[in-house]
Parts: sequence; C-alpha cells; structure tokens
Amino acid sequence: MNEKRAITLMRGISALAIFLPMLWIAWAYTPVPLLITLGIAASLVSIRIGQAGEARYGRRVQVTEMLPLGRKGDKQMLIGGIAGYLMIVFFGLAAWLAFHD
Repeated sequence: MNEKRAITLMRGISALAIFLPMLWIAWAYTPVPLLITLGIAASLVSIRIGQAGEARYGRRVQVTEMLPLGRKGDKQMLIGGIAGYLMIVFFGLAAWLAFHD
C-alpha cells in the first residue's frame, strides 16, 4: 500500500469515527451536535485554505476575500469562502435549534 492511499484510508476512518456517532445522536435525539461538528469542520477547511493562500498572495486570505478570488479563477479560494460561510450557517442553525422552543 502506498503512502497516499494509507493517508486517505486513515482520513476516511477518522471521519467515520467522528461523524457516525454524531449522525446517530442527530437521528435519535437532536441534530445540534452534528451541526456543531459540521461547523467546526467547515471552519478548519476555511482556515487551512486561508493559510495556503499565504504562499500565493503573500498574506493570509480572509473569508470575505476568498469568494472574489474564487470568481477570478482560484478554485481553492472559492471552496474556502463557501466553507467559511457554511460555518456561519451551521453554527446559526445549531444555536437556533438549541434555543428554539
């Protein structure tokens, strides 16, 4: 097994170990922990892409700048911008579901 395939396998197992219990809790009780987990995952993706933008643009790229850069053809920045805004949506939904009567 080559190194890239082993890393992909480990990432897949780790993702299943994190998200399967969250899916069970969401199915049985409330989707709030799943939404929080998805929000954290989206924020980590956005942060990582913003840091990778430092090599291309000489500075860390903010989420508000990622979408315009993505429209100019930088697909990674587009994904980072979408992930940043999805983070807000996931956390907002989690808060609304947690405190809604």
